[in-house]
Amino acid sequence: MQPTVSFVHLYIVRKPTLILYFLLIFSAFSYARQPANDSVIVFLDKSLAILQANAINRDSVDWTALRATVYEKAASAQNYEEAAKVFPYIFEQIGDHHGALRIGKKSYDWNSGFSYQNNAVKEAVKTWKKVSVKLLKGNIGYVLLPGNNDFSGKNIDIDAKEIRAALASLKSKKIKGWILDLRVNTGGSMYQMLAGLSPILGEGKLGSFINQHGKNDGSWIIRNGNIYLDSNKVSNLPETPVNRKKSLPLAVLISGMTASSGEVVAISTIGRKNAVLIGEPTAGYTTANEGFKINAVAGLNLAVDYDGDRNGKIYSTKVTPVITIDGGDNFADPALDLKVISASKWINGKH
Repeated sequence: MQPTVSFVHLYIVRKPTLILYFLLIFSAFSYARQPANDSVIVFLDKSLAILQANAINRDSVDWTALRATVYEKAASAQNYEEAAKVFPYIFEQIGDHHGALRIGKKSYDWNSGFSYQNNAVKEAVKTWKKVSVKLLKGNIGYVLLPGNNDFSGKNIDIDAKEIRAALASLKSKKIKGWILDLRVNTGGSMYQMLAGLSPILGEGKLGSFINQHGKNDGSWIIRNGNIYLDSNKVSNLPETPVNRKKSLPLAVLISGMTASSGEVVAISTIGRKNAVLIGEPTAGYTTANEGFKINAVAGLNLAVDYDGDRNGKIYSTKVTPVITIDGGDNFADPALDLKVISASKWINGKH
């Protein structure tokens, strides 16, 4: 028996919705070639119906032509695994390099060809798995926040409390600014990151999910230290109102490994008073993803919305820094890290 699988959202769910799916029925004679295996036809038809109803670029795709080509490419497929080989092509055609088909433990996605060359950051991603804080010279608080694997959203409060505790461990009341290091943050669940960082990020709207037509599909908001999606409370932490008058300078470090929810956190700082992005352009996974079940062993993880900042700007590709610094990363000794040095200089310039 093949293992069952569940499919989740990289950002968890945008907001509670009731989605009605229509499995489109297409007559066999519409296509010159189609898979001979009936289960493969059902698998492809249901997959394409989900894609057509939910993919972020669905209104820009010629679905009739795509379906015919997919049938042609999968004509010899005898099972799901063989049919799955066409999905990288499908994701390329719909412009979704953040999505994937999952069958059991295997993923099938589109590699858009991006290659990040900063080996120091790539190695650091393997090393740093937990939030880390330091008090740097000049009373500057340094917070390194990696990604997480909580794609089901079960550990939102636990993880957020861990981040809060790390911040609180810097007991100095003389902190004059923060460096938030997202260079090794490859994604996961965004909610514990935002709730945990609320003492730094501040209160109010931080950003939104925006569809391809510019419509707001839900805003992420900090209220009394908790993260909300519109009016839906996502975290359940002790309420800790943030002092709006105390917006300490915040320098955010980003890299080509900053991806997905890591990019959400970076976007959440854009428009905040006394904040700046420093480093390299991010990975470009600036979409909200949602999971859809195909059958007992397969499902799709799709990009369904773009990320937008608090001012309404949409990020359909990478997040770019205000101050660009390529290389010079030294995670072992922040005093020698060019990006940390730049961030410290910027913070000191604010006083």
